[in-house]
Amino acid sequence: MPLSRETAEELVRDLFELQRATRRVLKETAAHRELSTSQVDVLTFLSCQPGRRAKDLVAESSLGASGMSRHLAALEQMGHVARAQDPQDGRAQIVDITETGRRALEAHLRQDAEHLAARLAGLDEAQAHRTREDLSRLTDLLTRSLGTGRESTPPAVRETNYHTPPPQPAAPVTPEREEETRS
Repeated sequence: MPLSRETAEELVRDLFELQRATRRVLKETAAHRELSTSQVDVLTFLSCQPGRRAKDLVAESSLGASGMSRHLAALEQMGHVARAQDPQDGRAQIVDITETGRRALEAHLRQDAEHLAARLAGLDEAQAHRTREDLSRLTDLLTRSLGTGRESTPPAVRETNYHTPPPQPAAPVTPEREEETRS
């Protein structure tokens, strides 16, 4: 049975409320963070898709070119990213996360998991697992509707057990599977 308009509207309201609550939580803990939310987003993207052009990062984020440039400069100064000339286009630069950046991202995500666990103490393990599955399913549906895949879970998070089983590795992409994922 297709999704009703009323349910879709309720989902939109709930998603916006979740987004606002998440922003408030992040803002509350921002004073104790080395990295901004935008910097974490950049590092997360680079940990999943290493060696990207800055313009690719702009396209995948909510930042404009000048904002991305400022964040990349700050991350480079901290030693979290490195830039190199693009061998295919001498005018462009390839940005990659460094080992220092990976460690900073992992530490940041562990700290976020600790803060979140404290805030969600009312959930038991089974409830938390179901919530994670539901959020994951919703994310998959939305990214597929955009014609993209899930590319935002850093390897460090996939490999770390935060009291939930890690996702199973995806089957290799064959031309047949690629067609299936587009449907």
